Amino acid sequence: MNRDELTAEVISLTVRTAQDLDAEVTAEATFDELGMDSLTRIDLLAAVEKTYRCTVPDDRVGELLRIVDVVDFLLAEKAGV
Repeated sequence: MNRDELTAEVISLTVRTAQDLDAEVTAEATFDELGMDSLTRIDLLAAVEKTYRCTVPDDRVGELLRIVDVVDFLLAEKAGV
């Protein structure tokens, strides 16, 4: 799966997880700009973990502020970085 396909999937997962977003969901929008509270972000990360069979370490959660950050994390996990 390439970056664009993964980005589209994470955007779709974000929309399904947080159905009452304040703004258009783009890869560069921050979760704050989208109106996501901390509980919704945790729900999203849980969905990411389940969907992509990975674990987001607690110390990395604060770094995942945008969809592109989640995509970069997933690509790094896939590459074994």
